[in-house]
Order: sequence, then C-alpha cells, then structure tokens
Amino acid sequence: MRRLNTRNLLLAGSVLLFLCLVGCEEDVAGPTGVDEPFSLYGVFNPRLPVQTVLVAPVEDLLVPESGDALDAVVTSTDLGSGKTYVWRDSVAANATGQLDHIYWADFTPGYGSRHRMEAARSDGKQSVVHVEVPGEVRIEDDDVGTRNLHVRVLGFDDTPFSLVRIETVYDISFYHVENPDTVCTSPRRSYAISHRGMENKTDRGWEFTTDLNILYETLRSYYHNDTGIRFRNPVRDGLALLRLELAVTVGSLDWDPPGGDPSDERVLVQPGTLSNVENGYGLVVGGYNEEAPLYPSSAAVEDTPFFDFIQRRGGDYCLGTIENSEG
Repeated sequence: MRRLNTRNLLLAGSVLLFLCLVGCEEDVAGPTGVDEPFSLYGVFNPRLPVQTVLVAPVEDLLVPESGDALDAVVTSTDLGSGKTYVWRDSVAANATGQLDHIYWADFTPGYGSRHRMEAARSDGKQSVVHVEVPGEVRIEDDDVGTRNLHVRVLGFDDTPFSLVRIETVYDISFYHVENPDTVCTSPRRSYAISHRGMENKTDRGWEFTTDLNILYETLRSYYHNDTGIRFRNPVRDGLALLRLELAVTVGSLDWDPPGGDPSDERVLVQPGTLSNVENGYGLVVGGYNEEAPLYPSSAAVEDTPFFDFIQRRGGDYCLGTIENSEG
C-alpha cells in the first residue's frame, strides 16, 4: 500500500467531489447502528490515466484513525468491454493531517462508457455503485455584435449529460487610451464568474447567454482591490479584456445536487441526500472539465465598457502576433 500526497490527488482531479468532506460533521459517513459497509466518493474521468475513489468504512467518523489497510476489496468492471480492474489502496493526508484511504486503478474510462464498482468486506457484505461516463461535448458561441454572447454546450450524440460547473473566465488588465501598451505591462488578473442556474436544456445539450457588460463594474472593483491601481477617468482609463474562456464541468446525470450547487456542504454531509451507492453512502459519478476560448467581435466589445479585446483568433497583440487589437 503506497502513501500518496494530497496534492498529487488534487492534481489527478478525482478529489473534486469530496472537497467539503474535510472537517464535515460526523454523520457524513452514515448514521451509527447501520449495516452498510462503505461510503464511496469519486469521479471517473475519461481524461485521466489513473482513476481514484475515496473509500471509508461506515463508522461514527468518515476519516479513518490509522493508515492500516482497510478490510475492503475494490473492483470495477467496464460493462461494455467486460474488463475488470482491481483497485489498490493508498493513504493520503488531507488538509487537517488526517488520513484518507484512496483507492486507485490504472485505466482511462471511455466517453459514454458504463461501469459497476464494488467495495466488498471479508464478511461478504459490499457496497455497489453504477457509474456512467458522459460523452464528448463541443462548445459553440453565437456573436451577433452585441454584449450578449449566446453559448451552447452540445453533445456529439443524443446522450444527455449534466453541467456541474459553468463559468466564464475573464483575463483583464489596465488600459489607458493615451498609452495603449499599458495593457501589456500592467498586472494581469483572471476571474471566474459562475453562470450556474442560467443554463437551459436543449435537445443536444445546454445553452445560456452571458452579458459581457453586466460584470464590468464588479471586475473593475476586483482588479483595484488586487492591484491597487485606481481608475481616475472612465473615458480615458479602465479595463481591457485580454482573454475570455468558457469553462464547464460535464457530468453524468446523477451528478445533479438538490439546489444545483455541487459544493453545498448541506448536501454532501447529509447521508442519502445526494448518493448513488447501493448498500452504502456517497457519490461516484462520471465527469470531466472542458474549456474553450471565446472570441467576441469588435462590435460586441464596443457594446461594453471594456476598452479593447487583446486576444483575437489571429493571435495576441501583447505577444506581437497581430499588429493591433482590432485584428
């Protein structure tokens, strides 16, 4: 059994589901006096070569008191290919210094694949979960020359999926009309703005509209607080939009918490509120992150308070790959 560092697990991406498990109340692992053997938390990610799942015995506390091997044999079977993987135990220290048992297996699940995971005790009792990995998606945007940018996240087939996270990421910098190059030398900051709850379901996926104008004052306040740069004249200085990106987390349909917030502690700490584990507790789902750059037109940017948009499809003004930001 190897000992893993929590940082490595975070980089692997599968600890996404149990970020709020550290320091959770004692009933997260299940009520006392029950016979379910395990709580399971994790994500089957088709973009990672190693899959990881947190496995905890159903006891008064979720966090095991020692790094001794669990009485658990964990396997998963790809229901399409029939191939079975035996998962290995490891120990990771979480942010509190307590130890988590993280089971891992060397394989990459296919997009749209289905899996059955079993965690069995030596007395024959087991917890079971069925996992569906979402298919691939693509991101499209419609630019009609206004501040309203219409974005679609579409599957390549009719298989439904959920959007667990929907954010636009704004890279911004200070801009002065008399010295446009200040945009390249001033501090650059990046801010992610959530659009969760604004999305609408379609036949092939999801769509929503983001208003490039409505967040300008909020972003300017963030930028001032982070850099100390003052905006003295709204006609002469302000923010330039360096780069715009859409970032989503695509999930299986069972990754759909009540209230829509996947990080809501009130959901994860209550056993059974958000669980797909049979004869146990927790949530094991399929999912992955998808990002795509967005390129609003000059007309769209001119319909906002942003002074300019530096990165275009042809390159980046600050990198000298286009002659000017209108390219």
